[in-house]
Amino acid sequence: MTEKADIVADLAARHAAAWSAHDAEASALLFSEDGSITVNSTTTHRGHAEIVESAKALMATFPDLKVICNTTRHAGDRAVFLWTLEGHHADTGHFVSLPGWHEWKLDSDMKVHICRGFYDAEVLARQIAGA
Repeated sequence: MTEKADIVADLAARHAAAWSAHDAEASALLFSEDGSITVNSTTTHRGHAEIVESAKALMATFPDLKVICNTTRHAGDRAVFLWTLEGHHADTGHFVSLPGWHEWKLDSDMKVHICRGFYDAEVLARQIAGA
């Protein structure tokens, strides 16, 4: 691997570890101060405080949340983090195994400046319902 590939792989591994440890603050610190995350083209959360609150909400929805880093790719200041989210839904108790990815634009310090996340919302809804 190249040095940059190693850095991106490490960033993704730390991201997955922070989520799996339910450490919203550690996850937010992987973003630049004015970094943002938007998932499935919905609400954008900007800055560490909003990213922490968004992460805490998802962590509460899946109390045993685990995020697995499947692979990464990079080109210049862009990277893709392919992941699988696993855990039991807090309200239904049903197990969810959801693949998705984050497209990252990285800053000069190799922190996430812009994150666009994607997953299949229909698959998530079916799994939450137990189908």
